[in-house]
Amino acid sequence: MNLKNSEVIAQGNRQFVYQHPHEPNTLLKIPQPHTTDGGSNLKTDSWFDRNFRRSTVYKGFMREFHESFDLMVRYQNRNEPIPVCEVRGVVQTDIGIALVYERISEPDGQLSPCLKELAKSGHLTHHHLASLNKHFDMLIEEQVLISNKNTGNIVYQTFSDGSGRWVWIDSFGCKQIIPVRRWFRFLNRRKINQIRNRFISFAENALHQKAEH
Repeated sequence: MNLKNSEVIAQGNRQFVYQHPHEPNTLLKIPQPHTTDGGSNLKTDSWFDRNFRRSTVYKGFMREFHESFDLMVRYQNRNEPIPVCEVRGVVQTDIGIALVYERISEPDGQLSPCLKELAKSGHLTHHHLASLNKHFDMLIEEQVLISNKNTGNIVYQTFSDGSGRWVWIDSFGCKQIIPVRRWFRFLNRRKINQIRNRFISFAENALHQKAEH
């Protein structure tokens, strides 16, 4: 697949994001060259990671793939989407291995806005806030592992009928060498509630500022 001359439509700390040339509901993520050592390792990888965890530049992808796949298996007979974006595999391209992700978008085709963008644009509502609280309740119930407090990692997708959902698009899955949060629900619940408190406070502050203006 040729991506060399394609537009980068978004980027994270370590990846460039491209639109899949043939599938409108699919994104391709490529590691940014400056994050690697010229081989398969991240520059930030420790000696322990490289020698004992078989860590590569794709370790984040593998973590997210495992979490997404586990949820897809559990949700296969449910008439509802999983709470994280689907991670669908890999494909060879002319600029390296691309990671294949579900594209979370609006009815008009635009990428769905993240919590940070909704707050900044003034489009965040009390409905979003209530839905966000329910989303965190569901993450706890489903024992989903999330691992980042970045408000840019969760987006709100609106459907054509006006309903919507919050979706994690990055930083999910288990980062721990010993997966104690996977084993012990109370530890995962505590971590999720820490992130909940940060996000809810962020949203409440944004709504308060909006009301003042």
